[in-house]
Amino acid sequence: MKITKLGSATVLINSNGTNILCDPWLIDGAYYGSWCNFPPIKLKEEDLKNIDYVYVSHIHPDHFDIRTVNLIDKKVPFIIHSYHKKFLKWNIEKLGYKVIELENGLEMKLNKKTKISIYAADNCDPKICGRMFGCISGEIKGSMQLDSLCVISDETYTLVNTNDCPYDIAKKTLIEVKKKYSDIDFVLMGYTSASLYPHCMMSYSKEKMKRGIDQAKMKGLNSGLKIIKELKPKYYMPFAGTYIIGGPYYKKNAFLPLPELEEAVEYFKADKDISSSTPVMLNNMDFFDISSARTSDNYIPVDVNERKKYIQNIASKFRYSFYDNDTPSNQSLMNLFQKAAETLKQKQKEVDFYEDVNLVFDLDNDQFVKINLLDTKPLYIEDPFELKNYHRFKLDPRLLELVLKGPKYANWNNIEIGAMLEFDRKPDFFRQDVHTLLNALHI
Repeated sequence: MKITKLGSATVLINSNGTNILCDPWLIDGAYYGSWCNFPPIKLKEEDLKNIDYVYVSHIHPDHFDIRTVNLIDKKVPFIIHSYHKKFLKWNIEKLGYKVIELENGLEMKLNKKTKISIYAADNCDPKICGRMFGCISGEIKGSMQLDSLCVISDETYTLVNTNDCPYDIAKKTLIEVKKKYSDIDFVLMGYTSASLYPHCMMSYSKEKMKRGIDQAKMKGLNSGLKIIKELKPKYYMPFAGTYIIGGPYYKKNAFLPLPELEEAVEYFKADKDISSSTPVMLNNMDFFDISSARTSDNYIPVDVNERKKYIQNIASKFRYSFYDNDTPSNQSLMNLFQKAAETLKQKQKEVDFYEDVNLVFDLDNDQFVKINLLDTKPLYIEDPFELKNYHRFKLDPRLLELVLKGPKYANWNNIEIGAMLEFDRKPDFFRQDVHTLLNALHI
């Protein structure tokens, strides 16, 4: 079995002559133009030829990039988890590909010796992800979670690709995988924490920003470490969630909480509990062969100074996807807020979330829209700082218009991951329920 790293979370796995491409994103501009690759990926036509299957773990654009997918032969089938909501399936089918949905943990033969199985991060257990994801009814079948992991096994080797699955949600799944596949040879796992924190915080001092960076780094590293401890593989490869921010928000790169790959490996190696597992580091387009336990080339760390120059001189000039749109008026945005509030009310009722929390959105000319989660009525306000409890979101009005129009145009979660906003909150602590509820604010 051979693992080739093509990009951030994009790997090519060869098992007994069958090529499985995982999570294709190789072209700059994911998340409305924000996420870019460094070093830049020099994609060749042959890089995406001779693909037998494509596995997509979830719908986030750094795992399912439409422009990259369109370079793949239309005859190649896509394998995904059988999610309760079919957004990923529909999006792949719209591009002209056949989709194979696998039930949780069910094995599928890829050739005479190789099988693949896919597990939802939450193992399709409604109790794990909680009511905020809508798992409140026995009628729901499949996972409401975004993330999945896959197991590729043949008669000799077993590989587990955990993608973006966070340990705290995926623990039950990982235990089940380890029970079924006792000897795991190779694990691919994330080691970064992709969110808006702390690089989008608009009111942080340098000291507070540094604390936030350290906190977010440790969150990602500890999740990766726990995955290694749970699966106890012979080899592990930290990957995914490695990117730079392009376009006008490029200055946020200075505050991205992304450990360098070698920094992550040193952190893992310091833990004696995983001393029997060997780390693997690959540059893009290099591979690791499990049978020979060798890489195709020595790993070369990213040149930090070259990355800074690239960001400053090249990536900063990239344009965002909505820049050709007309800028909406404050009143047209208010009209959208009023319609979107009805969808928000439906979600509140579903999850029984009513609390004296204010969602505040910046408009032009120092105007703001406030939505209190007790009455869900959009109102104009002039000074949000008088409020005792708020989450404030400041984004380009053209992108705000798109996200209020609905997920077909833009998605709140993608905006946050893509760092396409500035954010503030009072009091200053993380509320997953508020951020999840925000995804329902659209018409």
